[in-house]
Amino acid sequence: MRKMIGMFIVLACCLAVSSAQQPKLAVLDKLDVFAGYSFSRIYVANESPFPMNLTGGQGAVTYYFTKHLGATAEVAGYTNDVDGVTFSTQGYLFGPTARFGPRKSRVSLFAHQLFGVTHMSITEDPSSDCTSDCALSSNPFTTASGGGVDVKVSKHLWVRPVQLEYFNEQISLSSLIGEPGLVGGTGPRSAAHAFSSDEFDGVKISGYGFRYSAGVAYRF
Repeated sequence: MRKMIGMFIVLACCLAVSSAQQPKLAVLDKLDVFAGYSFSRIYVANESPFPMNLTGGQGAVTYYFTKHLGATAEVAGYTNDVDGVTFSTQGYLFGPTARFGPRKSRVSLFAHQLFGVTHMSITEDPSSDCTSDCALSSNPFTTASGGGVDVKVSKHLWVRPVQLEYFNEQISLSSLIGEPGLVGGTGPRSAAHAFSSDEFDGVKISGYGFRYSAGVAYRF
């Protein structure tokens, strides 16, 4: 009996030492913070000045609940000036993200489906001959579908050479009309003011396009 107890103690000690000597498995990165340049091409009813190219920046934070599944919160802004008129958008999106690739790979792929709101504004230079009503804005519901590639350059730093997405924005016409009876000038709303905003309640047009982003991501 004493021999058996002694052998058990020796075996337990050997297992403990062996376990302590084995390297611990690397903890999978849970948080991904991205920032970079972004280019967007938007189409709205195929009317001039659309399609339009806009440039800006994008930032996103992704938290992974499991090895492959997480949630992303994103902020992006774009702008362009055309003939004295400034077009700008600011998007606030959120949605699920899936990550692919072996744990120790230096290349990681991801895909996401985002939902949210985009604040769109069109502002004409006040020095032009527009009336006092020189700006319009809308806050359409927006979706963005796409993904990208990350390449590891250090323990925590990754480079994202490409992120491609298709987006869709449901723009309410009534939000772009303004008050009726203000016809005059050449401002953004001058043509639309010939109609009453009541005629466009519930009517929406689709703004859609593609965007490309590239930058760096920090994982920890």
